Amino acid sequence: MTGAPNSSGTSQQSWSQFHNVLGLSSLTRRLDILRRNYLNHRFDRRSPLPLIQDDLLTRIYSVEVSFPPRRYLMLPGTQTIDGLFFLASLAVAMEAKSVFEIGTFTGVSTWTLARNVPAAVVHTLDIPPSDIPSWDLDVDDVHRGSQEGLVYPHLPSSGNIVQHWADSATFDFSPFYDSIDLVYVDGAHSEDYVRSDSENASRMSSDNGVVVWDDYWRLSPGVVKVLHERAGLGLVRVPGTRLVVHMPEGAKAKIRTP
Repeated sequence: MTGAPNSSGTSQQSWSQFHNVLGLSSLTRRLDILRRNYLNHRFDRRSPLPLIQDDLLTRIYSVEVSFPPRRYLMLPGTQTIDGLFFLASLAVAMEAKSVFEIGTFTGVSTWTLARNVPAAVVHTLDIPPSDIPSWDLDVDDVHRGSQEGLVYPHLPSSGNIVQHWADSATFDFSPFYDSIDLVYVDGAHSEDYVRSDSENASRMSSDNGVVVWDDYWRLSPGVVKVLHERAGLGLVRVPGTRLVVHMPEGAKAKIRTP
């Protein structure tokens, strides 16, 4: 039932709805957005990790990439569009032949990598939903992958994807040591897991291999602490994302070569 019209012909209920849109609730949301943006900007400004070099980023973003259907993008717990664009572009620009992803979840990033470097074998690892993690998880580790939740089996041209189901704390990475061109670390965010995953990522990396970490931001203290400990290794941030990259000189030279 609509409210009674006022002298101008507009119901009281309509004016109430109009007031809510432009009033306190809207103002509170806007102030919260401004507060979060300020805190994110302050975190970036204080970070000891520099931004990736402009010329290198330009070369990476100069390639053509394919994306999954819109309905699979920006779901809770998945990579942002900007982050996914960088990952795919990096894989293409460096002509990756082997990829290892720690943290499958829905497999959107898995499919995107496999689709854009079809000659590569893309290994992806996630803990089975029924398993109890070996170490404590971070408060934001609420998203768990499952066989039923994977999207890449339902998408065309999935490439060469090899799914591994295991806890990264106990998984045997040794068969992959010194052989992976691109390692993407997006597993659990607690300090123990990030440190272990980072060490295994470094061991898997080939001579000119690149390691990319996700969720470097103010609300993932485990990720931040471990990456700050590695700041002296030449880690760089990717603007507009929560990604951090370790890229050896050989990989940079290959990307910069026309």
